[in-house]
Amino acid sequence: MSKKYKSGDYLRLSKEDAKNLKSDESISIESQRMIIESFCKFQNIELVEEYVDDGFSGSNFDRPAFKRMIEDIESGKINCVITKDFSRLGRELYQTGTYIEDYFKDKGVRYIAINDGYDSLNDNDNMISMKLAFNDYYLRDISKKVKSALKAKKINGDYIGSIPKYGFLKDPNNHNHLIIDPIASLVVKRIFKMALEGYSCYSIANILTEEKIPIPIVYKKEPRGAAVKENDGYGIWRHQTIRDILTSEMYIGNMVQNMFEKTRYNSKKIHSNSPEDYIIVEDMHEPIIDKNTFNEVQDILRTNAKVKYNRKNKDKYLFSGLLICKECGHKLTILEKKNKGNNSHYTQCSQYTKKGRYGVCNIHRINYNLLEEDLINIITNVASEFLKEYDAKSLTEEANLILQEEITSIQTSIDLLNREISKYDTAIEQLYMDKVENKIPENIFDNLLKKYDNELKNATNKKIQLEDDKNTMLEKVEKLDYDSCARCLKKFLTFKHPSRNIILELVNRVEIDNDKNVKLFFNFNEISSFVR
Repeated sequence: MSKKYKSGDYLRLSKEDAKNLKSDESISIESQRMIIESFCKFQNIELVEEYVDDGFSGSNFDRPAFKRMIEDIESGKINCVITKDFSRLGRELYQTGTYIEDYFKDKGVRYIAINDGYDSLNDNDNMISMKLAFNDYYLRDISKKVKSALKAKKINGDYIGSIPKYGFLKDPNNHNHLIIDPIASLVVKRIFKMALEGYSCYSIANILTEEKIPIPIVYKKEPRGAAVKENDGYGIWRHQTIRDILTSEMYIGNMVQNMFEKTRYNSKKIHSNSPEDYIIVEDMHEPIIDKNTFNEVQDILRTNAKVKYNRKNKDKYLFSGLLICKECGHKLTILEKKNKGNNSHYTQCSQYTKKGRYGVCNIHRINYNLLEEDLINIITNVASEFLKEYDAKSLTEEANLILQEEITSIQTSIDLLNREISKYDTAIEQLYMDKVENKIPENIFDNLLKKYDNELKNATNKKIQLEDDKNTMLEKVEKLDYDSCARCLKKFLTFKHPSRNIILELVNRVEIDNDKNVKLFFNFNEISSFVR
């Protein structure tokens, strides 16, 4: 008796294809649906669920309907997936291939790509690699063309972002042009005015927060803004946000773009570009701030930047920068209170200093002078106890040396595999080009691609295993490093008054909770058993 399949049809259309269509579901989606329903009717296949990702790229699998389909596979609701062709499932070579050749088979799921003539029941795997390779090459080519077209728009001064800079709106008659937001622009003007009057970025941020002026992501109703609960949902202004506004040329009418860039064509991750890579086109929209005011503010900011934090003041406290609030994870600052006799010092949570008035964290105030004295006593006791037992421990230098040699050997193998992986990536890309330009017969292309794919997977798997081995070795080295630990502790005990450098060498952090309980963490794991 033939197996009964509970099938789901997966339909997808990218934004590039769908952006000019007015209906919620595009004609192309409807076309995919008709093809799959006709096929199922002819083949007597039952469709139990439909999954539609309209407006989602095939470069990755971060799509809501696709994720729902995977959940239904895991729960057993469906055991057959049908698409119009491979490209509807995905265009990226390796992830798409992994789903078809590994995931679906492991889960016992039948996969059908109608227009590509593929059915996993018929064991016709030999044509998958070529089809997926073409889809991946198409994706790379489209990515380059889109990137080139967008760069041309940026150079032309056209705005291509989705959400304009705070203080601006998209022109309803031309979405590549910005117009002034009559409400937010007043806040921008006020920020520049306060900067001219001598208010610092911190002060301006505090004033706007106190007055419950919505922060930009809340005002513009960005998705992130919906999660903001602080300050009754208006959010807390950050000094960096104020600085970003005060230094942006957008407010003098210049179009500033290309500040961020995607790391890869099929990735959502982005990285910041350096300022010299920004694309700035002057006088592209009506300014909110005149250039004289803007330049005056830049002079003020540059002057303030020259007033450096007193390094000596920071270094005079042995544990400054190491004290951590256990509740919120921010640093505890050390403050000085001037008295007629001796000045006193105390700790305070930096997050509480900025946001305490809005109910964020607690003060965590402790007499710093007494705290420092207690911490030095703790370290002294731990060092003494450790060194007493250290003499009874076997020396570990030889063991460390052997482990280090093994690590070096593993790293050499990893470097060779990285070169091998790079070689196969280049070979596969050249293979696509040769196929597109008809320089290579289809059967040879298919065989070579399959060979390169296998070699690439093998090299990648070996690299992953070697990196795991290396990490294991490194952990062993760390666990066996008693000598370095002992040397550091001996050095500490030679000081009548420890230096800040030796404290930094020994101490990782000091956590203080709301009940003033103190916990000391060392940089050496070997000491942990000696801490009471």
